[in-house]
Amino acid sequence: MADLIADSLLTADANGVLRLKVETPLIDLPLDSILKIPDTTISKGFEAFGNFNDLPPGFNLPSLTEETQYDLDGLALRAIKVRSGMLNLKVKSVVETAVEFEYLIPLATKFGSSFSSTGRVEAGSTVDTAFAEYQFDLTNYSLDLRGLGGTGFNTLATSFIVKTAEDGDTVSIPGGSTFLVLEYGFENLVPDYGAGYFGQQNSSSENETSELDVLNRITEGQMFLDSVTIGLKVTNPVGADARFSLDQLSSINTRTNNIIDLDHEIVGTDVLLTRAQDISGNAEGVIPSIVNYEVNNSNSNIIDFIQNLPDQLGFTFGFELNPLGNVSGGNDFFYYDRPFEALMDIDIPLRATLDNLTLVDTINWNLSESAVVESVNSGTFTVIAKNGLPLSAEIELILLDEFMSEIGTLVVPSTISAPSLDADRKVIAPIETRIAVPVSEELTEVLPNAQMIRIMARFNTAGQPGLIEFYDTYAIDLKIIGNFNINFAPSSQ
Repeated sequence: MADLIADSLLTADANGVLRLKVETPLIDLPLDSILKIPDTTISKGFEAFGNFNDLPPGFNLPSLTEETQYDLDGLALRAIKVRSGMLNLKVKSVVETAVEFEYLIPLATKFGSSFSSTGRVEAGSTVDTAFAEYQFDLTNYSLDLRGLGGTGFNTLATSFIVKTAEDGDTVSIPGGSTFLVLEYGFENLVPDYGAGYFGQQNSSSENETSELDVLNRITEGQMFLDSVTIGLKVTNPVGADARFSLDQLSSINTRTNNIIDLDHEIVGTDVLLTRAQDISGNAEGVIPSIVNYEVNNSNSNIIDFIQNLPDQLGFTFGFELNPLGNVSGGNDFFYYDRPFEALMDIDIPLRATLDNLTLVDTINWNLSESAVVESVNSGTFTVIAKNGLPLSAEIELILLDEFMSEIGTLVVPSTISAPSLDADRKVIAPIETRIAVPVSEELTEVLPNAQMIRIMARFNTAGQPGLIEFYDTYAIDLKIIGNFNINFAPSSQ
């Protein structure tokens, strides 16, 4: 059975009866998709309020220390740790000698050290401004955004210390002029951690889909189940209240283009999630807020939902952060690695009836590995099936070339028989079936080009008494034997 369904998804009870258990993420919403820090650029000028005459090399010019409060689109952040992002710095100078500088962000620390960088801009003039550009990686820097007073938000303190270059010339700077311009800004800043007030923000997503490839070898047919249980777990690991609404959840079978919407109380209902708790100051120690729902036969149409054999899930949802306002007093928090999420835990006992349930597998095929086949004059296939599944099966063999294109089909003329069942409807012993498959003249012409065979098996429980349980010992072995009269191409050696 693990060849039909991934064995990691199958569990067996003490009696060996199989269950299909799948946990699939339905919604994974990183908070950086809501808590976006916009790119910003700040421009500051250095002015000479009096004449600076005959400044020698290495002369300390007036420095600039200030605090900048950023507009973060409704966020009021006290601190962030940067997951990724850059700091861009551009220095423009009209000083007629090279200028050296040190750029400091005292409240930006990494491994205990504050951000500090030095640079240089060459000599310029009032008619030919010199400039230098730098870019710094802020990954893993922690930014204290409370300012130097420790009570603000979105505020970054910076210092820019400048002097004429030690190897430069003696220069003069006229009073009232702006001799240096500093432009600095953040680009693509993604926080790994954030604290403060995140505002009242809304997000929604319509007609989203996620892949569900549990039964991706099934191409057609029907499976009628006894019961299905799905657990829906909505998790809020963010230190902010949230309101979540699942407005639509659909089972989508792209092979049949059939869609079935889930009918359950969670669909269209607002779910209020209280804020998580940050116990240890790291993502692993967060205690999330969790709401669980059980979807089963009695409270939903879940059997129809799963019997549609979906390969995709479709959903529409809404999300609101801090629906009650700033009730935390600015103590919201989040960690990038702990996103808001909704998980679907599917539990299906493999107790079912099958109606032409079609499974597909592909195997390599080569008439000869030691010589080049020039032509096939005649031949037959023999299919040998040792069937330990409580199912009958009809087989088609589809010949494929090296490009996976279909070049011919062999229909196995007889049905693979189902084994007998005991009083508990359990297979007594596997049964062997041998079926001869004649090869037409048209197919002998394309056989030399066949590189693979796609096996299509249609399984049925027809004739079996009611629902059938599947055990971990059940299997079917298929062997294909070819007996051909072949012409080989002459050897090239």
